[in-house]
Amino acid sequence: MKYRRSKLGVLWSVLTPLGLAAIVGGVYAILFGTSPASLIPLIFASINPWSFMSGTADVSTGCFMSAEGYIKQSSVGTIIFPVRITTTNFVNLMYSTLAFFTLYLIINPDLFNWKMLMCIPGFVLMYAFTLGLASITSIVNLFFRDFAPIQSLMLQGLFYATPIIYDTRILDEKGYSIIYEMNPFYYMIEVVRRPMLGVELPDIRCYIVASVMSVIICLIGISMQVKYRNKIVFQL
Repeated sequence: MKYRRSKLGVLWSVLTPLGLAAIVGGVYAILFGTSPASLIPLIFASINPWSFMSGTADVSTGCFMSAEGYIKQSSVGTIIFPVRITTTNFVNLMYSTLAFFTLYLIINPDLFNWKMLMCIPGFVLMYAFTLGLASITSIVNLFFRDFAPIQSLMLQGLFYATPIIYDTRILDEKGYSIIYEMNPFYYMIEVVRRPMLGVELPDIRCYIVASVMSVIICLIGISMQVKYRNKIVFQL
């Protein structure tokens, strides 16, 4: 339904992050004095997971309001709505990831190796984290309707605070490593981005932090859905 009557349809899930990576990568390649061939894949591999997590968090704030008719006229479990949004966006993420590997194969075919397979457990962790995030934001915004614009503003700030369009070494050299070390989105992106680039894998600490955060956020989200499921209909 999202792409109904669209000429390109689901291809927009590929073209949007690809175009954004090409534009941003081209500009920052000039500013940083680096090669676009090396910077664009890095940004593309970063923007894809970021768009999935932030986009899901944004849309999930209104998932109960948009499904008011279903919730009031049926006994369907309310958690299905954040699950639906998360899964739909995850499918779009897989399309854009396929586009990344196609582009990367053209630019850097020599970097394709077994390390790229490690993005699979990274995607699993990212899905669990994002599902928990969607479950939490959907409940919070239902009881506090000003949360959606506040979250949107926070995510815009986090976009620049997360090493997406730049490398962590820039912050390390200036002594601001804490900016990304305390950022949960950094770890979720890192366990996917590094394997996709095929150069090196994240260290074990990164996987541990990402795993712990995914489990905690997912459990909190599910518990909130269970706790407030009988109150959701009265808040619509």
